[in-house]
Amino acid sequence: MGVSYLVKMAWRNLGRHRGRTMLSLLAIVMGVFVVVIAKGVIDGMVGSWLTYSINLDSGHVRIVQPEYRLKERVLSLSYPVGNDETPADEIIDKIRSLPGVRVAAGRIRFGMMLTAQETQEAVVGIGVDFAQEERAIRLSQFVRGHSATGDASDDAGRLPEPGTRQILLGRDLMAKLGVEVGDRVNALFSTSFGSLRIATFRVSGKMASGLRMLDESTAYIPLDVAMRLLDMDGSVTEIVVFGKSAGLASKLQAQIGRALRGLAVVPWNEHNELIGFLSKAEAIYTVIYVFLVILASFVVFNTQLMVVSERTHEIGMLSALGLSPESVRRLFTIEGAILAVTGSAGGALLGGVFNLWFGRVGIDLTGITQAMSSEMLLTPRLYPVADYRVLLYSFVLGMAVTMTAVYIPARAAGALEPTQALRVV
Repeated sequence: MGVSYLVKMAWRNLGRHRGRTMLSLLAIVMGVFVVVIAKGVIDGMVGSWLTYSINLDSGHVRIVQPEYRLKERVLSLSYPVGNDETPADEIIDKIRSLPGVRVAAGRIRFGMMLTAQETQEAVVGIGVDFAQEERAIRLSQFVRGHSATGDASDDAGRLPEPGTRQILLGRDLMAKLGVEVGDRVNALFSTSFGSLRIATFRVSGKMASGLRMLDESTAYIPLDVAMRLLDMDGSVTEIVVFGKSAGLASKLQAQIGRALRGLAVVPWNEHNELIGFLSKAEAIYTVIYVFLVILASFVVFNTQLMVVSERTHEIGMLSALGLSPESVRRLFTIEGAILAVTGSAGGALLGGVFNLWFGRVGIDLTGITQAMSSEMLLTPRLYPVADYRVLLYSFVLGMAVTMTAVYIPARAAGALEPTQALRVV
């Protein structure tokens, strides 16, 4: 029997049994849709983690003393970059002169105890050059209502001014301390010589990065003030460098390594445990994604298997009317192909539109992030990734699963004797 006739018969069969056809299409569309959005959400989640880690922590490349990396857990000030002979500013200027370097900025990380309203909190203090940080990551976006939370606030304050004892605190840290913008906090810390010092700061701004682990444990002060209070004039604990993109970090590392001798030049992907955790998290989410793919495939396969099995009596009638087993298999294969193409294309298209739209506006996760612990690396707004390769993969997957689900039982039913198939009700 000709293929064209079988195609026409397939279309008639699909149109005649609309309920069955819609059930099959819905299973295929939803299966492919789930696969597409799951990949988009996972990629968006991991991507946001990496962006935050790079911008607020490691930069594209980080320059420290080799010994400092071993003592970083205790925020040691004993291994600074820069000294009286070669101040940190000279090193930073040298780095900025290199091709491919967009921003280079010194930072001082130190531990301190903040006290306000009879409440104490141990935090990580960071002395930063706010002008350079603004060029690199637009730090002000996390202050005046342009944060990941999207909640504009007139009382969010502003970035600290150089030379002033002003401090930028995370939103959750301010809530713990019971302070607002304009209030004073006392800071207890140890200098580079090991002596204890107390200083009073005025809260200039409220930072809302979106990550609770940062917003409840980090405080920023002007770099020049940090140098003076910590007895580190001309020195920093690290220099962060931003190039054109994170993908060029290795090239930037090699370039800086040739220009600077005796210093450790660390790219973002080798920076700290957070990056290692992100790699593990990505692997975990990949496993979850594969599970969802298998689950979606199972749903599609089971639905098609059920539909074809229910048509055993119909197959017997077709055989009795003269259709050969090969023609029966071809008929069901053509029907399955029509369903596979339509459903897979529809699911991929819907999933792509979902990822594209929410990749721009974001998915609000504020309620979830507030309910979870600070160790959970979730941002209040998630931006799924729209990737045409995922659409293509999901389309092919939907086709393969559907055709397999149709062909296997159809082949078995086509091999039945007409009288045997007709007895199946």
